[in-house]
Amino acid sequence: HFGSRLEDIRPALRPALVWAPSISPFSQMAPRKPFVGGNWKSNGTVESAKTLCAALNSGSAAYRNKVEVVLCPIAPQIGLVSRLVRKSPIKAGAQNVSATAEGAFMGEISAAQLKDSGIQWTCIGHSERRTKFGEIDKVTAEKIEQCQKVGISVIFCIGELLEEREAGKTDEVNKRQLDAVYSQINDWKKVVIAYEPVWAIGTGKVATPEQAQEAHAAIRKMIQEAVSEEVANGVRILYGGSVTPENCKDLICKPDIDGFLVGGASLKPSFTDIITACVPVVPLKKPKFIKVGDIEPAARGVNLYAKVHKAATKVEGSDDLMEVSVGDDTGLVTLSVRGDKASVLEVGKTVRIQNGHVAMIKGFIRLSIDKWATVKPAEKEEEEIASVSEAKDISGVEYELTKN
Repeated sequence: HFGSRLEDIRPALRPALVWAPSISPFSQMAPRKPFVGGNWKSNGTVESAKTLCAALNSGSAAYRNKVEVVLCPIAPQIGLVSRLVRKSPIKAGAQNVSATAEGAFMGEISAAQLKDSGIQWTCIGHSERRTKFGEIDKVTAEKIEQCQKVGISVIFCIGELLEEREAGKTDEVNKRQLDAVYSQINDWKKVVIAYEPVWAIGTGKVATPEQAQEAHAAIRKMIQEAVSEEVANGVRILYGGSVTPENCKDLICKPDIDGFLVGGASLKPSFTDIITACVPVVPLKKPKFIKVGDIEPAARGVNLYAKVHKAATKVEGSDDLMEVSVGDDTGLVTLSVRGDKASVLEVGKTVRIQNGHVAMIKGFIRLSIDKWATVKPAEKEEEEIASVSEAKDISGVEYELTKN
């Protein structure tokens, strides 16, 4: 947990500069494929790399073709890691790239040299490069320009310092860092944005799912205004900052969070748990519908018909998160739903809910309608709920939470 000063800050979205590419890269846009990056930083040995890659290979069947995974080890190990994961869907990338082309630049590795070595990805703009090595926005733009020229894909990192967060400058900082690179990007399919609040990197502090979603939604809006709606809807925006197997599930459910850039936790075999948490939940072709009273804690893929019992109310401190009571003849449950999906929830109407999942809020059940769930009006007469029982409100029962 961290202080209320952080949680109470809700920086206002500021307008972005307008710039548009000549070619639309998402003309046939598919749903955004989840992406997870493992940033090993200056850690690891040859033996630890072998051990970790073996664990990642053994668990890769669960996310093959469903989640894109890129590991960024130290430079001398990129070739080794590439060979170790060659039979899995994982790719190995670089942590850094030169802002120049080839030449008399001792210690630098150019984008063209990465490509020549078979490396497809690199990170640019990480806060540690910005704050510890003096990489200003102009340098990140030059690096992206070099990568775009040769077709290297980029994980572009942005994010604010603690003092900037507390001063309400989150959007201002993210916008400045994005504005610096728009003119250098021609192919947005080769760019992934990673929002990493600097105060959460390696500190054990993590933005709440609501704070992270708010920042991601603002970033997507900035890209929409500066580039196009099509690009904004297609570009993947990752969250980074003390991501763990325990907190990633609540974060990935948010509609504008498309995956993670993971630091310390990517050095452990349990990194596979973070990857598999990003696998989209696919509704069953013939879904099984249950009653409200049968909903259990930690349930996923919940399908039911329910009548809207009380009008939706806004959750305090959130821009568009709503809660609404629905039920059937077995009881009531509180839905947690974003504003765009709350529009169909009219009092007295029966709705069809598919692929919801249970979110436990301080021990109390909320049926979450996240980006993988749908809620729409019931279409058939036999689906209509005649009456709602108020005798049992399962969202009003406190459950004991355990590690299991």
